[in-house]
Amino acid sequence: MMIIGRNALYFEDYILAIQYFNQIIKAKPYLSEPYFYRATGKYYLDDLVGAETDCDKALEINPYYVDAYNLRGIVRQRQNKTVEALADYRKGLEIDPENINLIINVGIAQINSKDYKGAISTYSRAIELSPNIISLWLNRAYARMALKDTLGGLDDFSRAIRINPYIPDGYAGRAMIYYQLQKYDKSLADLNKAIEIRPEEANYYLNRGIVRYQLDDLRGTMADLDKVIELEPRNVLAYSNRGILRAQVGDINRAIDDFSRVLALRNDDYLTLYNRALLYIQTGELNKALTDLNVIAGVYPDFAQVYYNRSQVKQKLGDNRGAELDYGTAMKLEMDRRAASDKAQKQDQVALDSKKTTDSKDEHKKKETRKASDKDISNYDKIAVLDDFGTDEPEEVASNPLRGRIQNRNIVIDMEPAFLLTYFPGDTLVHRLRYFNMELDAFNRRTNQSNSLEFADREQELSREQAAEVFKQIEALSGQLKSEPDNKADLLMVRGLLYSSVLNLNNAMADFNRVIELEPENYLAWFSKAVMRLKMVEMVREMKAAVPEVQPLKTTPTTVAKVQTKEKSQNILDYDLIIADLDKVIEINPDFEFAYYNKAMVYALMRDFETAVTNFSKAIEHNPEMAEAWFNRGLVRIFLEQEEKGTMDLSKAGELGVFEAYNVIKRYGVKPLEQGEE
Repeated sequence: MMIIGRNALYFEDYILAIQYFNQIIKAKPYLSEPYFYRATGKYYLDDLVGAETDCDKALEINPYYVDAYNLRGIVRQRQNKTVEALADYRKGLEIDPENINLIINVGIAQINSKDYKGAISTYSRAIELSPNIISLWLNRAYARMALKDTLGGLDDFSRAIRINPYIPDGYAGRAMIYYQLQKYDKSLADLNKAIEIRPEEANYYLNRGIVRYQLDDLRGTMADLDKVIELEPRNVLAYSNRGILRAQVGDINRAIDDFSRVLALRNDDYLTLYNRALLYIQTGELNKALTDLNVIAGVYPDFAQVYYNRSQVKQKLGDNRGAELDYGTAMKLEMDRRAASDKAQKQDQVALDSKKTTDSKDEHKKKETRKASDKDISNYDKIAVLDDFGTDEPEEVASNPLRGRIQNRNIVIDMEPAFLLTYFPGDTLVHRLRYFNMELDAFNRRTNQSNSLEFADREQELSREQAAEVFKQIEALSGQLKSEPDNKADLLMVRGLLYSSVLNLNNAMADFNRVIELEPENYLAWFSKAVMRLKMVEMVREMKAAVPEVQPLKTTPTTVAKVQTKEKSQNILDYDLIIADLDKVIEINPDFEFAYYNKAMVYALMRDFETAVTNFSKAIEHNPEMAEAWFNRGLVRIFLEQEEKGTMDLSKAGELGVFEAYNVIKRYGVKPLEQGEE
């Protein structure tokens, strides 16, 4: 099983690998290796909290496990715990002083803590031990560049290329230095080579587009940006830059489309919003321009230019008073800015004159750009360059929904649904056994149906053939009820569950009520009755959402309020009845985890999130393997801004098979430090 799990890790099937290591840990919890490998799977899924916990356990069992120190150091580093990460690497080096992986990671930690001299020393030592490892030369080059040792960085990148000319990182790094030196032809040649080796890397095209922009090759720049968008349809920087270029060449409408795409992906990109506002003014869409400018003025109240433009828009819309106020505000801001910066402007002019003298010797004069992280609104019209030609992690699109870095996928996040008893489960968890219940097992043995009755939080939508078969079974059960009066409760229970599967909820409810009359302590019947009530509430709510609301001919605020209050009261009444049924289940069987879980779901629907957390916790207390309860409690806790607790819950849910948990951790959990240590 260990071999199968490691193979799954190798093939990036992290979710499946974790399930195998779970089974090994259950069988032999005293082994350190399965904890380490499970931590590895969690690390690649960006579950850093869970990975660190598993590394802790591996090292508790075996304090001499060097690889576990290395992995825990990497995990801690990504959580910005640089001091603790360095301690782990150094502890590993005490055991294995010449472990190259540990030495490389010590250097990365030093770079992250801005100890560039220390990093250079570390990598120089490693190069003496293993001069043919490419990453050593690359990382030392980055450290040298941070210390403005451009020639040293250039030499290290060139050395990496000589050692292995088929790895693109050396070319990409050297291209960055040539770009900084304004040797754009050489930078272009290196990026061409990097793209030739790795043509699927979007950021290489993005960087090449910037270089071509500096070489006045606008057609080539546009082609590269198109390619980036083809490879990464959600790449904000590519849309932004393409919009700026389109605006420059007069393709206004398509530029607006690009800016709108940026804002759909990142609604706080105010530089793009301002760009779009200016284009709306050009196309005469003044109300849209005014809306955008109002937002910019709120975020950048000291930016004079936005008031000038808004003044023009208001004047064209006939708001002369508003136009005058905006114009006066713009004038005052501009006068204040000039008065405060006269001295600075003189100094800048001296520096500018000096720079002009230097630039006149260059083959190409550098066009002004801005960093992607730059939020200065005055740079709104400049092409954006990735910070240090870095790489952003793209959202992944894959054919297998459970393989690879699933945390990067764009999925809809929602709570796992309420549990029910069903003959047609639609379980979505990975590689796990069914939930076991003694009474249910005994019921299955007594009734001997073709399908086993199971607890599940999803039910299959039956095909026409399956539904026809269910109706035949219902008819047969109705006949048995007449001929087998001694077996009435079981037959009614089966029939009620079959009615439920074909959404005949009223008949299902009637059968469960009759079971309760015959067997008042049958908690499975009480549970199923509560589920039927919940299904009815959900069905009514869906029907109301699907049908447009028709107001009476004479409506007043009072009548509308009365209708809304009545609907709200009805919902609360329905929820109270569901909770009352579930409380009866708990009274009969206080250890029944599914009753606590469904109660928590009802409280969540009522937006009583604290009580929902309490009930999810009770479900977990009675069944620590209940993945859905961990997941939902994690979601609720993150909603309540309890990110650390929520992340821990989601980590456990992912470990137990809810793969969506890793996507939630990536988006909303405790944030890792973004860097490239792997």
